[in-house]
Amino acid sequence: MKSISIRYKIWLTIISVSVFTILLVTIVSYYLYQILYIEKQTDILLKQGRNLEAVFLEENQEVLSDRLQWVEESSETSIIFTDDPMQLGSGAPFDSFAEQNLITFSERQELLLGKTLIFTKYHTGLEQEIRAVVVPLILNDRLEAVIFLYMPLTAITEAFQPIRMLLFSSIVILIIFLVGIGLKMTNRIVRPLVEMEKLAKEIAQGNFAKRVAVQGKDEITSLGKSINTMSENLHEVDKERKEFLGNVSHELRTPISYLKGYSEAVKENLITTEKYIETIEKETDRMNQLVHDLLDLAQLDGTSYPLDKEPVILSEMVKEIVRRFRLELKEKKIITELDLNEEVVVLGDYKRLDQVIVNLLSNAIKFTPENRKIKISVHQMKDLGIFQIEDEGIGIPENDLPYIFERFYRVEKARTRKTGGTGLGLSIVQQIVNKHKGNVQLESTSGRGTKVTVKLPLFSF
Repeated sequence: MKSISIRYKIWLTIISVSVFTILLVTIVSYYLYQILYIEKQTDILLKQGRNLEAVFLEENQEVLSDRLQWVEESSETSIIFTDDPMQLGSGAPFDSFAEQNLITFSERQELLLGKTLIFTKYHTGLEQEIRAVVVPLILNDRLEAVIFLYMPLTAITEAFQPIRMLLFSSIVILIIFLVGIGLKMTNRIVRPLVEMEKLAKEIAQGNFAKRVAVQGKDEITSLGKSINTMSENLHEVDKERKEFLGNVSHELRTPISYLKGYSEAVKENLITTEKYIETIEKETDRMNQLVHDLLDLAQLDGTSYPLDKEPVILSEMVKEIVRRFRLELKEKKIITELDLNEEVVVLGDYKRLDQVIVNLLSNAIKFTPENRKIKISVHQMKDLGIFQIEDEGIGIPENDLPYIFERFYRVEKARTRKTGGTGLGLSIVQQIVNKHKGNVQLESTSGRGTKVTVKLPLFSF
């Protein structure tokens, strides 16, 4: 089954509302005409009939004739007075009703019982319907005469015509208003949605440069802004992906170029085999480390990466890691100052937190000259465990600090190869800390050193 577009749904709603409105106005018009106005005119006929009945009972024939004439001249009511009710049954004595009976036999019987008649019937002479009231004039329990009061419904319809015209005009204005609203709604809702659909298709094709023009503060605007934000994020992700692939290609191309160059040099006996083997081992280790770091990042990027969390005493972890680096520290004659709070216990994955501290201490050792100092502290601040490492190394220029946690970012393009790094270490550190719902901050001054602060949630006993 073919789906109905939003545009058609809007117009279907407008048409439905219009039809409902017309029906409602028709019903209201009928109610005003039938229930209110006609009944009001009927009440007037009844009141006139009662007044004439009172004159008949209290005054003489001349006064009654004058009153009958006055009522006909001062209102739209027509009156037939007869003291022979049988004549009403034939209608012949009355010119305007010459071809029909004014009342039926059963209605004449009701008059004999003193009942007032109210009815609507077609008048052949006037060729229209009339509203009639027949008042029996009873004297000494006997029907002496009858007053037949009637009013053509044309007169009533003409009186009601201004109201009908007002209602009709209101319907026309309402329909025009609804059509205008419909056009505005389709332009305001459907057009942006069509643009969003086109943009979504562009995004699906890999074009993230286009945006939806949005204005206002409604849900459609919010949706448009969300799509624009998504497009911007995808554009950024795509840009990072391309940079990432370019960096990986570069990192792999460099050792491969080394290996190829050394292979040709060995063939031409320009270098010894021992030198070639040493280079192969060195470059193989770099590629192995690069692949390991890339796999690490791929795992940490996933939302479902499991962390084996447990209580971790940070001070004990720091002591253990410093012992592992004692040879490197001794070789560069670097002094380590430890200020460790033994009571700080955080909740985390032991292996991953070990990886964070190893990475940071390794960097501090690499970029700290001989005979300098590295300070490591562990302390508590509110509900956070704080690990801090500060070196007296070469530092990082201020312009590079905003990008230091980006993948493959290098302060000095040649520095990584000399120190054996892949340019991914700090990115991995940041990912691990984020996975632990903590944060990492880096402060540095070129030529004076670097301080890294890691904040992690404490373990609740």
